[in-house]
Amino acid sequence: MRIIRDREDARWLPSRFHFALFRLFAFLRMQFTKPRARPGLLLAIDRDQSIIEAYAVAFWIFATVSCFLSAFVSIYIAVPLAPVAMQIPLYIAGRGTRVNSILLMSLIAAAAAYFAMQPSWIRFAAWQFFGAIALNAIAALILLPLREQVRKMEERCGL
Repeated sequence: MRIIRDREDARWLPSRFHFALFRLFAFLRMQFTKPRARPGLLLAIDRDQSIIEAYAVAFWIFATVSCFLSAFVSIYIAVPLAPVAMQIPLYIAGRGTRVNSILLMSLIAAAAAYFAMQPSWIRFAAWQFFGAIALNAIAALILLPLREQVRKMEERCGL
């Protein structure tokens, strides 16, 4: 694991984020952040270290699965049932984080594909899922030609 010392502005390095939307936002934020020293600060440069990103994505997935479950049961049952429903496939697969992530997103995408064709309000939840996936893909395409600039940013911070 790489560590940056004494650089507060390094919080916004794109390599500290997992998803392309967050990396693009971090890149833009880092462009307008002036270098600031903060003695004693240690920052891990690991793409899974962003709390904001982790909680935002977790809440989005939780809300989406809750909406999908509410198509079958009351929302009062769907909300507490959603975390359990998301854990069951992961326990059955019993693999590492990467395989579990792919499995969970594939299952949600399959459910979204089904619900996108339904004539009820649930199709909006399904289409927002696909919209978020498409936005992330667009952000990834935008970041492709910016790889050299991201590398230079990291070099300025001591990586």
